[in-house]
Amino acid sequence: MTSVIDRTAARPAATTSAAETGLSGPGRRRFLATSAAATAAAFAAPKVSAQLTTGNPLQQAPANCTTVPDTPTPVRPDPQDASRVFSAGESVLAFRNHGMQAEFLREALTPLGAHYLLIHFDVPQLSAQGYSVALDGRVRNPTRLSLDDLKRRTLIQQVVTLECAGTGRSTLHPRAVYVPWFKEALGQYQWTGTPLRQILEQAGVLDDAVEVLFTGWDSGVDLGVEHAFERSLPIKEALRDEVMLAWEHNGVPLLPQHGFPLRLVVPSWYGMASVKWLRAITVLNQPFRGVQQSKVYRYQQVKGEAGEPVTFKRVHSLITPPGVPDLITRHRFLAPGPVTLQGVAWSGAGRITRVEVSTDDTATWREARLVPVSGDRFAWTQWQIDWSASAGEHILACRATDEAGDVQLVNPENRWNRQGMGVNGVQRVHVRVLEGIGSARGPVPSAARVVVPGADPVEVPQTVNALAGRGS
Repeated sequence: MTSVIDRTAARPAATTSAAETGLSGPGRRRFLATSAAATAAAFAAPKVSAQLTTGNPLQQAPANCTTVPDTPTPVRPDPQDASRVFSAGESVLAFRNHGMQAEFLREALTPLGAHYLLIHFDVPQLSAQGYSVALDGRVRNPTRLSLDDLKRRTLIQQVVTLECAGTGRSTLHPRAVYVPWFKEALGQYQWTGTPLRQILEQAGVLDDAVEVLFTGWDSGVDLGVEHAFERSLPIKEALRDEVMLAWEHNGVPLLPQHGFPLRLVVPSWYGMASVKWLRAITVLNQPFRGVQQSKVYRYQQVKGEAGEPVTFKRVHSLITPPGVPDLITRHRFLAPGPVTLQGVAWSGAGRITRVEVSTDDTATWREARLVPVSGDRFAWTQWQIDWSASAGEHILACRATDEAGDVQLVNPENRWNRQGMGVNGVQRVHVRVLEGIGSARGPVPSAARVVVPGADPVEVPQTVNALAGRGS
């Protein structure tokens, strides 16, 4: 068995070349300056985490986390009883990290830029030229892989529904304080890349390996600890056929915010496992205990407990919003008569086998038609059902069952946890069926076609459309 490789040796020092970092020009100069400053700060830091301990015969992970004694967020705030009152910090997170617009659920692929986005720290400014990722740790053949190396390997494409683990957090009472997601933190791209399994097998994973650690170029402070964003997978999960290193989505290179130039895609797990801006892949012979693994992304019921790790995506489904929306509440308005309701369902356990729909707030259910949009196992399945909409108030809901037999829960509170993770309670869509609604797509300016009871509509001048006769 080969000797343990010092993980710190694989990390760029202040003299690292542009070819090794994937940075050039001003970006490289900033990187070198930052590296030098970080090195000096590391020696001056008053406290260093136990993860810097040396002399342990086991593979150390991570090697460079510094505890920050004074920080605005040393701990996560307690869940809030005022579940609809969001802090300024949460509002900033909500603007920085956007969800997918629900109307795109009609599409087989989410349009570029509409996929949900969660950026933990800052977006690294990386270049494809000279970029490479280090592969080391408990392997016989440590190496460094360039993008060209990876693109010469086996090519795979797969359509995958990625979902943030925090989807549905804001439906809980009390509500966990973090990115205030409702049901919009998902998206479906077609990813192009190469299987991770082949890369690990050729590197020669040693018998004592238990996990594979993926480190990104992004870094910052969370829970009072400065660290790179990094997450690990058990060896068994890392070797699944569908786990891939991806450099394209929907046929084009990754957008900067989605991991350019290279990211991990783990189709069956929640999105935090699909580490972006890959810097290193390290095979470990002990479990990884970094902040984003042991402190965050945990199912915790009681403050201070370790909790269970967040892993596979739970079975989930959504309704494509029918009719037209109210601007503020997003409640829907619909004309009476026949309508085809539709939506999507997905699961980390694999394919969807059944979707049921309710139009009376979960009192009764009817089975929907399934319409697969892709042959890929971890792509969402679209569903449809016919409904005769009658005047009045209705609450629509849908629930899915996957091939493992797991059924989506009706009540999101049954998934309550302190971090608001993995909340897959059924979505409820409020619909008001009103005669004549939906007819306002006439001449410009638009006059009110239907006045909703209780509204105070503004008078609209009845002028001739100034664009008439100019063509479109």
